[in-house]
Amino acid sequence: MQKPISEASAKQELGVGGLHTQEGSIRSDEFLRELKGHKAIEKFREMRDNDSTIGAVMYATEQVLRDVPFEVKPADDSDAAKREAEFVEQVLSDMDHTLDDHISEALSSLSYGFSLFEVVYKRREGSKTTNPKKFSKYNDGRLGIRKLASRAQWTVESFDLEKQTGEVLGVFQRKNYGVNDNFIPSSKLLHYKTTTTNCDPSGRSILRNAYKAYTYLTKLQNVEAIAVERELHGIPIGRMPAEYLASDASAGQVALRNKFEGILRDLKNNEQGYALLPSDLYVDVDGKPTDQRLMDIELITSNGTRNIDIHPIITRYQHDIARSVMAEFLMLGASSTGSYALSKSKTDLFLRALESYINAIYDVINKQLLEPLWRLNGLDFALMPTIVPGDVAPHDLKELGSYLRNLNGADINLADQADIVDALLTTAELPTLDRETYEAGRELQRQTALARNDYYDGPDGLPTDDNSPEPVQRPGSK
Repeated sequence: MQKPISEASAKQELGVGGLHTQEGSIRSDEFLRELKGHKAIEKFREMRDNDSTIGAVMYATEQVLRDVPFEVKPADDSDAAKREAEFVEQVLSDMDHTLDDHISEALSSLSYGFSLFEVVYKRREGSKTTNPKKFSKYNDGRLGIRKLASRAQWTVESFDLEKQTGEVLGVFQRKNYGVNDNFIPSSKLLHYKTTTTNCDPSGRSILRNAYKAYTYLTKLQNVEAIAVERELHGIPIGRMPAEYLASDASAGQVALRNKFEGILRDLKNNEQGYALLPSDLYVDVDGKPTDQRLMDIELITSNGTRNIDIHPIITRYQHDIARSVMAEFLMLGASSTGSYALSKSKTDLFLRALESYINAIYDVINKQLLEPLWRLNGLDFALMPTIVPGDVAPHDLKELGSYLRNLNGADINLADQADIVDALLTTAELPTLDRETYEAGRELQRQTALARNDYYDGPDGLPTDDNSPEPVQRPGSK
C-alpha cells in the first residue's frame, strides 16, 4: 500500500532537472559535441549570418514582430488602476532606447535559445537634472527604467543555478569581457528563452533542427562552387622533358620545374591570363625537330553533362531548413508546384508561431520587468497593469465579412452591440465609434421602423422590419 504524502514532504523538491543544474554551462545536455557550450553559440551565429534561407526567415520574423502594437491594460476600471497603467506607458517611453529596439534584440533568443538583458533603473527627477543617469521627462521621484542593456550570448560564461531546483540565481560573464568575472543576479535580469528541455536556462535554438540540413547544404554548395570553377577553367595539364622531373635534376632544372608548377597552379582568368613557354621542339633519334614542343600546357574539361544534378539536392536541403522553422512558404514559387491554399495554410501556421514568440516575450516583460519595478517603488500589486501584444498580422477581412453575413442570415444582428462594432472596426484598422452619434442614429432607425409599421399598407401578416419578430396587422384586419 502506498504511503500517504505529508505536507512537509509535499513542499520539498526531490529530483533534479538535468546535467545543466550541476554545471550551469550552455547546452550541457546536448549530445552533439559541436553544439555544446560556446561552440553552439558560434555555430548558430554562423548559420544565421551565412545561410540565405535562415537569414530570410530571421529577418522576416524580426521585422514582423517589431511592428506588433502593444497595449497597457489597467488592472481594473478604477482611476487608480488607470493612473498606474499610464505610469507604465511613461516608463516604456522614457528609456534611452525604444521598446521596438529591445524587442528586436530580445528575438535573438530564437537563434541562440536565450537572450539576457540587464535592467538599469533611474530615479525620475525631471529634465533639469545634470546627471544623465537621472534624466527623465517626469519628476515624480519614482524609480523608472533607464535602459535594458543587452548582454550578448557569447559573453556569458555560465549560469549560476540552485543545485537542487535548477532555479537561475544569476549569470557569470566571461573574463575577457571584463577585468574580473562579472556576475549579474537574476533580480536585475530579463531572461528570454525558447522551448526548453529539462528547464535548461540556455533554452533551445529554433535552428537546432536545421543544423543537419545546413551542414550538408554548406558542403554541397562548396562542392558545387569547385565543380563550376573546374568546369569553366578546366584542369591545367603541363608537359615538360623527363629530365626536369627526375630525382637527379640539376638546380636550374628544379627551379624551372617549380616555376612551371606555379604557372599551372595559378593559371586562372583574371589572376594569370597567360603562360610564357619556350618554343623549342623535341628532336627525334636522328636529331631532326618534331612538331612537339619541349613544354606544353593543356586544359582538361568534362565532356557532356554531369551524371548527378546537384541543384535538386541543394533545393531539398533549403526546403528542410525552411520547414524546420515553419517558414516553407518562402520556398513556394521556386518550382512549378504549389497553390494559393497551400501557401495560405503554411503562412497561417508561421504567423501562429510568431504569435507564440511575441506572447512569450511580453510574458517575460510582465513578470521580470513590471513586478520588480512595482516592488522597488512599493506600489500596490492589485493595481499593476498588464502589457498585452496586439495581432501579429492583419485579419482576413474577406473571411470576416463572410462570417458576419452568415450570422446575419441566421437572424443574429450585432448592430446594437456597440462594443462588438468597435472591435470589428479596430480589426479593420478603422476609427472606433462616436457613441453618442451612433446611439442617436440607431434610435432614429428604431423610430423610423415603428412609424413604418404604423402606416404599413402591405398584405396582412407580413413583417415590416427585420428587428420585429411579430407580423404586423393592418388596421381593421383580423
